[in-house]
Amino acid sequence: GRVVSLLLPARLSDASHVAAAVLRRLGVRPRPRTPSGQYQPAALFTDRGVRVVSVEGLLSLASGSGAGTGHYGGGAARALLLEGGQWLWPPVEVGHAHELTDLVAPGVVTRVVTLSLKPLVVEVENFLDGGENGHIIERAKPHMAKSGVALKDADKGKAAKEFRTSSQYFLPTTRDPTLEKIDRRVSWLTRIPISHAEYIQVLKYNHLEHYSAHHDYFDPAAYASNQQMLRSVEHGAKNRLATVFFYLNSLVGEGEAPESGGGQTNFPRAATAAYPDGGPPVHDYFDCSRGLSVYPQEGKIIIFYSMLPNGEMDDYSLHGGCDVLFSNATKWSANFWLWNKPYHFVDPARRRATKELTEEWI
Repeated sequence: GRVVSLLLPARLSDASHVAAAVLRRLGVRPRPRTPSGQYQPAALFTDRGVRVVSVEGLLSLASGSGAGTGHYGGGAARALLLEGGQWLWPPVEVGHAHELTDLVAPGVVTRVVTLSLKPLVVEVENFLDGGENGHIIERAKPHMAKSGVALKDADKGKAAKEFRTSSQYFLPTTRDPTLEKIDRRVSWLTRIPISHAEYIQVLKYNHLEHYSAHHDYFDPAAYASNQQMLRSVEHGAKNRLATVFFYLNSLVGEGEAPESGGGQTNFPRAATAAYPDGGPPVHDYFDCSRGLSVYPQEGKIIIFYSMLPNGEMDDYSLHGGCDVLFSNATKWSANFWLWNKPYHFVDPARRRATKELTEEWI
């Protein structure tokens, strides 16, 4: 890439002004305000995901003193500018691993491994322990009900079961020490404040139950007649950024082929050797044979991003939940949806966790 020099006023103190100046120097225009909101401004981060909020913090990176801050130690003395204003783990290449210390337990190294560049999908093994998996299932079990869908304009009048046959429950994380601990861990893993998260969606798939391929973001163009939806996503300025997807149980035993049990999360447009720039448009939304498939493994999670680093929606993040193939099996899973702006499910514990995360910013 080209080297760009930039002269800044000595009185500058806010790193967001530096980010804006860099984008102007590169000829990147800010997006106009929507009818109900402003797009997230660009932001600077260390290469370990610490948000840089001051020029002093930026200069500390240049000197090397800010690269190993707190839980984010081990980073290099450089800053990354993300036009969309929120952190995404840099994929580098398939198989690349970012190593995080003390996230799950003291002294334990957690590896964030890139599974796909397009869409961006990373995998983290042993993120939850057996007690946490079971706790989520037992808390949700009495409340499970058939899943619904937010119908696009083109799908109005159709039944949810035409797309989705699973069961679900939105599990509040309030007043539950185990879930509050998971809240905090998700926030520290993603580097996104937990104030930006919905409650946990717990999912149950029985034999041959599924969810056809879909996006987690809400495209304003697809909900043009739904004024409530348009206001909630600020006509495109606010949306789901990342999905943290938990596998709460395994469907196959040790040594068995994972595909024999089904239940995979499939990304039909993911880049492959046959389609290195991403797969073609999908016509059969129930076909799980293309792209990337991730199979259930107890305690494992994946993070996939519905938005690109520049804040635009990623059409390649299309994904589906595939049929459970064993007649006597049940797949349990759960997910956090993290938005690019604060969400409204905030309680005292989430405020404390958000404060703890933001105190690490430099």
